[in-house]
Amino acid sequence: MKFVKASLCLSIALALTACSEQVSDESHLENAKSYLSNEQINASIIELKNAIRADGKNAEARFLLGKIYLDLGDGLAAVKELERAHQFNYAANKVVPLLARAYTLTDSDADVLALSDEAEKLANEEQSHYLAYKTLAALRSEQPEQAKESAAVAQSIANQSLYSMLAMAYLQLAENNYDEVKTLISRILAIDAQQVDALMLQGQVSMVTKDYAQAALSFKEYLDLQPRSGIVQLLLADALLKSGQDEEAEKYADAILVRIDSQPFAHYIKAMVAFNSKVFDKASEHAERALSANFNQANLRLVAGASAFYLKNWQQSHRHLSTVVKYLPKDHQARRMLAVTQLELGFVDEISATVGDFSASREGDAQFLSSLSYKLLELGAMAEAKKLLEQSAATTSTNAGDNARQGILKLMMNDPSGIQDLQDAVKLDPSFIEAELALAYAALQNNDIKQAREIAIKWQDKYPEKSGGYNLMASIAIKEKKYDKAEQSLKQSLTLEPDNIFALTEQLRLARQQKNETLSKERVDYLMKLAPSNNKVLRHYFGIYRNEMALEKLQAAYQADNKDINKAILVAEALVSLAQYKQAENLLTDFADMPKLPKRYWQLVVFNHRKQHDGKKMESALDSWLKASPYHIEPVVLLADLHANRGNNERALNVVKRGLDYHQDNLVLQLVKMQLLLNSQQITPAKSLYKTLAVTGINDALKQGFLGRILLLEEKHSQAVPKLTKFYQVYPSSQNAVYLAGAYMGNKEEHKAVKVLEHYLTIEPNDSRIKTMLAGIYLEDDTNKAIAIYADVVKNQPKNVIAHNNLAWLYLEQSKLDKALIHAKEAFALAPHIPNIADTYGKVLLKSGDKRAALKYATKASDLAQGQDIDIQLNYIEALIANSRANEAKDLLSKTSPQTDEQTEKKAQLQAQL
Repeated sequence: MKFVKASLCLSIALALTACSEQVSDESHLENAKSYLSNEQINASIIELKNAIRADGKNAEARFLLGKIYLDLGDGLAAVKELERAHQFNYAANKVVPLLARAYTLTDSDADVLALSDEAEKLANEEQSHYLAYKTLAALRSEQPEQAKESAAVAQSIANQSLYSMLAMAYLQLAENNYDEVKTLISRILAIDAQQVDALMLQGQVSMVTKDYAQAALSFKEYLDLQPRSGIVQLLLADALLKSGQDEEAEKYADAILVRIDSQPFAHYIKAMVAFNSKVFDKASEHAERALSANFNQANLRLVAGASAFYLKNWQQSHRHLSTVVKYLPKDHQARRMLAVTQLELGFVDEISATVGDFSASREGDAQFLSSLSYKLLELGAMAEAKKLLEQSAATTSTNAGDNARQGILKLMMNDPSGIQDLQDAVKLDPSFIEAELALAYAALQNNDIKQAREIAIKWQDKYPEKSGGYNLMASIAIKEKKYDKAEQSLKQSLTLEPDNIFALTEQLRLARQQKNETLSKERVDYLMKLAPSNNKVLRHYFGIYRNEMALEKLQAAYQADNKDINKAILVAEALVSLAQYKQAENLLTDFADMPKLPKRYWQLVVFNHRKQHDGKKMESALDSWLKASPYHIEPVVLLADLHANRGNNERALNVVKRGLDYHQDNLVLQLVKMQLLLNSQQITPAKSLYKTLAVTGINDALKQGFLGRILLLEEKHSQAVPKLTKFYQVYPSSQNAVYLAGAYMGNKEEHKAVKVLEHYLTIEPNDSRIKTMLAGIYLEDDTNKAIAIYADVVKNQPKNVIAHNNLAWLYLEQSKLDKALIHAKEAFALAPHIPNIADTYGKVLLKSGDKRAALKYATKASDLAQGQDIDIQLNYIEALIANSRANEAKDLLSKTSPQTDEQTEKKAQLQAQL
């Protein structure tokens, strides 16, 4: 209450004062001095401002106000008032040194140096005062000689004075003589413990020498003396942060942000404190705000990148870490973070550079490299995975775990040396059961039954109470198809560890391999009761029952865990198996936006679209697969095949080229590319690629086949024949028979072409393509054989247009017009837009006496061919003549220019009819 009354009285007094006569500037000045003597700073400021308001040219008022601001640490306000005091001719010996300090606080070094001439007229003490700031200004302006000169002058005119020592301390700091600096500061503070410039310098040198606790004390003392200094609050917060006093550092940062909410250094402090406290969202937020204000410190970017990493904001993490990684030591944790971020974003090519300096000698490095290698292997980046694994294995490891990881990864990459790594792991740690287990099953997979059995017997002896040795012995017996022994071992396993899932599922596998349906159902029913959510059990269950009831079990398990992509895939596989394609599609679509979908998901999506004969969706799915997993080879091959089957070899080639960008030396993709180049008759690039393939380890017959096809395209038929013969002998496919027959025909050896085609029909009697080609050869000299083959083709392929059309011509030549008409009509129904098909139909109709219908189809054939096919045009003219349209026929005949003897003869016959 007393405080309220006092305030009220003061308000009344002020009001009365305002109503009275105006007080003179001298009175305000005297009042200010009185307040100053009593350390009533705010009151003195008010009086001095009133004095200036009364007389703007009052130099003393300006000086005193500037000095107060300077003592408070408000450099900008001090500069304003001291400059006016100087302008209004206040005593230079008082104003110049203080103005120099005010300029120093505002980083106006050029202005400090500009006072030099005036300062030379000052008394020694005041001049040395100025020279201390001049020394600092010269150093900050990168004028070291001038700094040395000013420090020397200060020493000469006021040796051992406070400010001459300060000048020397600035000079020693610039020359990194930190001990000398500390000695000089101690001497200054012994003279004046509150000398603020010495306290500031003490804080700065303590920061440089990493004595952060002392720096914090110095800056705090400075701030107590000059509370309006903004810069010292930042320096203090930084010193507190670096000395581990996070909570106090954050208080100063918060105080700054209350006044200036965008102050970047304060946000930097907040980011660092939050990161140290593992509050990564706040750390990220403040780091981003500081960086957005161009506060580009490396450690801030590091915090921004690491915080984003922990928040799984991969793009942001990569943006920050990639800019600082080159400055980090090779074993810095941020390198690992960046490598993982690159992996998450699919920037696989960058990973090797990021971890390329890892020696795997430091604890944990080998494990990290192995883990990264495994992730790359999952992505399909085989070459990059191998590179990292080789890097991990470069240093001889004495850690059994490292050896085991390397061994398993090598085996996953089909590198048999992985077995040696597993053996080394077991030698290093004989009790490392997991490594020995992996070694045993690797041996089993490589048919090294002896080694696997030795391990199984060892386990049975060493761990007689455990089931592992018997489980392994059972797996060996199953491999050897000794099912009774396998059953016996599994029973012993279940006696030792009842209901162990491995033994039960192996028992189930035994029953299924022996096609014992009753026992299989009995065993899978028991497993379902025991482990109804086990994916392996669920797969067995549906595989045995394969009906709606089994599907319901899978769906129930999925509903209980609908985030499990593997359960979703199980259900989708079951739906596809039961031809419920739309339901499978809907289920798979629910997971389409999930990152890092497994390969099986994409395989199932594509297969499901194929079952629905939806090529457009297949293409879209393969595109999405490639985008999500650019290192997978399978979608490249499937998409290229899809385009090639549509006749778009160029698009297919582009897909393969994109795949080769990720797998430069992949043999499968190179072989696919070769097929596409040959199919699209691109001889030059095919020959270039052949040079690469010729030195690989592919089958020699395949090499001969490629070379034979190139020679075939170059029409070097005699050279192509022996190459394609070898190719066909090793790979007797329909396509290869066509290539070889084509080479013989080009070499004018039709009888040999016939033998090749007839031989293939002994392998595949119903191959319509081979029959059609063979019939085409028979057309020349054995029409009856041709008819027999074409008739067989249309029987097996009722929609074979070529067979129907050629049968129509053959029957027409034999005057079997009824049969000719049947096949001509069928051919036209199947392909009404092909000129030759319409022409055949018109010709048969004309011979059968239907002149008007004949003209209709002959006209269509001529229109489709745009009058460019002479044979079709002659048949059209013949139909016009038959329909008494002689003038049209005569006009067209005059414009027709035969190119063969047969055409010339037919034109003459038609001319005779006119």
